[in-house]
Amino acid sequence: MRYFSDKRIFIFACLNAALYAFILVFDVMRAAHNITRSQGLLCDSLKYAAIISCLIICLIALSHSRRDVARIQAIVFCFTLAADFALLFTDFFTAGVLFFLGAHACALYRYRRRWIPRAACVAAAFFLITILLLPKLLRADGQLSLVVAVCVAYAVLITSVTVSTFHAPQPRINTLLSRSGMLLFICCDINVAIFNSLPSGSVPHTFSIVLMWAFYLPAQTLLALSATDFTGAPRGVSRDA
Repeated sequence: MRYFSDKRIFIFACLNAALYAFILVFDVMRAAHNITRSQGLLCDSLKYAAIISCLIICLIALSHSRRDVARIQAIVFCFTLAADFALLFTDFFTAGVLFFLGAHACALYRYRRRWIPRAACVAAAFFLITILLLPKLLRADGQLSLVVAVCVAYAVLITSVTVSTFHAPQPRINTLLSRSGMLLFICCDINVAIFNSLPSGSVPHTFSIVLMWAFYLPAQTLLALSATDFTGAPRGVSRDA
């Protein structure tokens, strides 16, 4: 608790650590096909509660000196909650990815707002190329082409945000949290891709069930904490690549 400037943030960070333990247990059970429907719903509810906890951390941080950053990160989590609701509790996968596009656009505004036009143009170009070429190259139907095209645009944005954390001026500890959070986020998305592209029952698919949230919740918690103040930490501003 030494570095936390607000004990309420420390409490919610500890709450996420406790939720993380329960989520991992449930996901291991899910991977082993040893979970009931009600247990699965409880697990998904705990996951959603953990992201709400991340939003609360940012709302608390609105009273800190980095309130402008906390405000943007809070908006990021509003998009994230919409995305996670779609992905956890509905079958609207594409809608969930679209909400995440909004989350990453806001995150890019936080770290390197000058990059937004370029990243948007690149994402749009890859979206159009994918949706035009995929049906011809792989004979994919329109719905599959749309899903893949949205995911390609998403990949462009999350990569842009990750790279931007290596160029954004922040206090050193906040920089470390931002970079670590985005790198873990990418690890999560790699496992999401494995989960959705490989056959159920295969070894990588089974491991991905656990690894998705094993990476995702720490990522989101670190990103929430990156918008807060810390005491006793080095005050230097990091911009190194």
